[in-house]
Amino acid sequence: MSSSLRRPALAVAGLVAAALSASPQAALAQGSLGALGFGYPVNGMSTRASGTAGAFVEFDALTPINPSAIGGLGRTVLSAQVEPEYRTLTLGAVREKTASQRIPLITVVFPARRGFAVAFSARGFLDRSYTTTTTGSAVIDGNTLPTSEVLTMRGAIGDIRGALGWQINPRFRVGLGGHIFTGDNTASRERTFADTLQFGSTLDSSKVTYIGTALSFGGEARLFSGLSAILSYRMGNDLDARIRDTTRASGGVPTRVGGALRYDGIPGSVFSVGFEQVKWSDMQSIASSRTVASDAQNVYVGAEVAGPRLRGFPVMVRAGFSRNQLPFSISAEQVTESRIGGGIGIPIARDAASIDFSLQRANRSLGGSSIKESAWLLGAGIQIRP
Repeated sequence: MSSSLRRPALAVAGLVAAALSASPQAALAQGSLGALGFGYPVNGMSTRASGTAGAFVEFDALTPINPSAIGGLGRTVLSAQVEPEYRTLTLGAVREKTASQRIPLITVVFPARRGFAVAFSARGFLDRSYTTTTTGSAVIDGNTLPTSEVLTMRGAIGDIRGALGWQINPRFRVGLGGHIFTGDNTASRERTFADTLQFGSTLDSSKVTYIGTALSFGGEARLFSGLSAILSYRMGNDLDARIRDTTRASGGVPTRVGGALRYDGIPGSVFSVGFEQVKWSDMQSIASSRTVASDAQNVYVGAEVAGPRLRGFPVMVRAGFSRNQLPFSISAEQVTESRIGGGIGIPIARDAASIDFSLQRANRSLGGSSIKESAWLLGAGIQIRP
């Protein structure tokens, strides 16, 4: 679901290697703090949730995190999002820019009788796609020849979920979801020589496929007028790494627990504060020797308020903040991220459809180093309620 374009990264990669005391090859392949290891945790949020920097993920019916969120939904909803990211990696006076194009989420929800609803979704889980170009030399028959080498990585792991939610009564909702995690990493390395008349290019490639499953559970209870508590839990099963249908390593889909408090006692407004813990170390056994997978604890806060009305329906205005730990590194230090988000939801065709826009600013840093990364994430989504 994603692709990336990378500028030549030799200068930055060398500085990253020195700063992290890692091998040059590992640093060269990782020109972004957000794309280390298995990649960036996309989280597959709806544009509404992105506008609050993730604060609404627990109770947003279109974000496939908490299956209880779909319970009691009264009409069919179809939704799709796009979310390109534009990153800048900085080390001293050297800066490198990269871009990544993503379709993080597609969701459809169907209401059923007696408070039941069914949802199917496909979302991005981890994104790792880039291309690096370096120049160097090779010694052939005693002669040193200039070469150019292109390393291309196209990789992503997605989460396909089917879920059932049930609103038991106005105070309680529960839900159950089944997940299939699947994707692959395809790496290719091509070397070309300056003297193309005497030497042809060389190409080497490899592909690793991932497959795993998980179950998720969720519940929501209205504590008193306007205040609700929401909890969710994902139980990860095996996650296998395969090469040509042969399992080479086995790990686990990361176990996750999350919760939030929601207050909607003010008409036209919703406020939320929450947390999540993700056991990314479950993936360590299928990672390379250069990748360190660390557990993450994330917190967030956000709000949505009704703004000016458009053809009788309000434009929703959103804002939020989150503090996150990214799961993968090439040192013992963990990458941390702070993110500020904002967005709007615009009704179209009365209440039969809406368009959502979000803008997030993320700042990332790696402890024990001077490497910094900033990113803009632009989101656009559409919801159709036939």
